[in-house]
Amino acid sequence: MEKHKQKECIANLLAGLLAGGIFLILLFLLHWNFLVDLALAVGVFFGLSLLLKPRRKIGRISIDQLPEGETLSRQLEEAQKDFICIEQAMQRIQQPAVKQEAQRLKQTAKNILTYLEKHPEKIKSARQFIDYYQDTASSLLQKYIELQDTNLQTEDAMHLQSNTLKAIGTLNTAFEAQFQKLMHNEMMDMESEIRLLEQTVKMENLK
Repeated sequence: MEKHKQKECIANLLAGLLAGGIFLILLFLLHWNFLVDLALAVGVFFGLSLLLKPRRKIGRISIDQLPEGETLSRQLEEAQKDFICIEQAMQRIQQPAVKQEAQRLKQTAKNILTYLEKHPEKIKSARQFIDYYQDTASSLLQKYIELQDTNLQTEDAMHLQSNTLKAIGTLNTAFEAQFQKLMHNEMMDMESEIRLLEQTVKMENLK
């Protein structure tokens, strides 16, 4: 969102500079009527602003072309923020077993977000992953880092760290199940193609 606003500001600045340049040239070099010159410059500014305005996209698809595109874009942005939190927390984890599970979690989340960027129409179907599972993973890992940084070695702290490892394992299972659910149609299409290929080969006695 911030990058989009920056690009929009740059586009407006360029439009303003070009419109201002045209205004000055027409007024002082060609001696046009001030009001006519001003009206033309304003028209040029708005025209260039629309022309240069960056198009917000999800992957390669403009959000204007998607039903509820703004909503889908916001949901994906929230998911990307949670992913960044997971990635940053994973890098700070010291315990090898927890770090390994967190790396697996990060990789699956990355794969899901890459898939959603290519298939933005599936973002709505991924709400459970975005709003609950990934958000929970982000929160849990950040709390684990806070506990780790205290260097507490009490029985309760060690027990909580052990339970966190189990919870991350559960989240990994949930992440993978969510990804498989999202890819259900693609997997079914592949199965159909494989069955068709096998039937074709069998019918032509190529086997």
